[in-house]
Order: sequence, then C-alpha cells, then structure tokens
Amino acid sequence: MLRSTRSTLYERLGGEESIAAVISEFYDRMTQDDRVNHHFIGVNMEVLRRHQITYFMSYALGGPKHYEGNTLRKAHSGLNITSEEYEIAIKHLNSALRKFNVAIEDIARVEAFLRSVKPHIIYK
Repeated sequence: MLRSTRSTLYERLGGEESIAAVISEFYDRMTQDDRVNHHFIGVNMEVLRRHQITYFMSYALGGPKHYEGNTLRKAHSGLNITSEEYEIAIKHLNSALRKFNVAIEDIARVEAFLRSVKPHIIYK
C-alpha cells in the first residue's frame, strides 16, 4: 500500500476489506504465539475478528462506522493482560501491517494509538 493523500488512516489503509485482512493476519499470529494464545482459549474468533474490524475502523482509524461496544477497560476486564503481552500484540500488529505494505508513517500512527490506550487494557 503506497502513501497517499487520503485523510484518515481508515482510507489510507484501504478501507474495510484491507483492514479485515490485517486484523485476520494479526489474530492468526496471536493465536499461533504460545506467549499470548492462552487469552483466546474458548473465544469465538470469528466474532472477535468482526468486532475488532468494526472497532478499529470506527474508533482507531476514523472509519465510517460508529462503535457502540464496551469500553476498552470493560472489554479487557478479567483478562489480566501483562505489559509484556501487550507489547507482543503490538509487534504482531506491526508485522501484519508490514505484510500488507502499509506505509511506515501509518504503522507508527497505529502504534501510537495502541500505546495511548495501553493503560485501559493491561492488568485489568
């Protein structure tokens, strides 16, 4: 994906179809990583993927859909995700974004967003 003049990350990443591919790749990486895959035991991954696509498109990337789900804190309550596990997730998402040729500047923007919400997710 080449850098463009599109205004939102949603547009620059290629819209719903492209974001869905990145999210799918991200979860494939997460569920194959023994350091973090215990968080997905018993989880309906299709529901989770669809939820994250909507969440990422609407909230994190400035897409057209309105997110009406749980807060990050509530959604991650009881998971007790460690700071180390969160960093692993960021690395997997960065790798998924690189696989789909997302511009480094946009990868940095996604990572900056993820770091900004980290306190709402870890140790909850």
